[in-house]
Amino acid sequence: MSEPRPPFVRLQTTYRGRLGVEVGIFVAVDHLRRADRLTEEEEELYFEIDDWFKVELANPPFYADGNTVGAVTWFRRGASDEMLKQLEPLCGILDKYGVQWVAVEAADPGTVIYEDQFQVGAIPRQRFEPTPVPLGVVLGPTTAGSKRHLAKSARRSQEPDSGRA
Repeated sequence: MSEPRPPFVRLQTTYRGRLGVEVGIFVAVDHLRRADRLTEEEEELYFEIDDWFKVELANPPFYADGNTVGAVTWFRRGASDEMLKQLEPLCGILDKYGVQWVAVEAADPGTVIYEDQFQVGAIPRQRFEPTPVPLGVVLGPTTAGSKRHLAKSARRSQEPDSGRA
């Protein structure tokens, strides 16, 4: 008989960010967005998926102050199947731009400081130095709030209208 799969899963890149752990999928796509690598359609898809998660998934309280505790979120296996399916387009975006990612499973994600029916937030047991980021990726802080005001379409609408009288 095979052993049961670990109860937690996290989609993350193979590069480490400022927290000393591998960057999660939302932050990784946001790094591409900040580097102005995404098309408007990809950026809009990212915002739509982000908006869906804001409705369907509680925002852990440690994000309120910018995650100064350095927690990492993990999905609960089984309870989050629909959420993992929603992330498939973001995985496709990472693939397109050559950003390697993996689905990591864990029985012990660290010291759990938050949990709900779909996820846990945990302080990792180990941290490492950040690693070089893939070519064309820009690191930066992410926010829990809407990122739509930073979108290409919003920036374009704020540009001065050259050539008009």
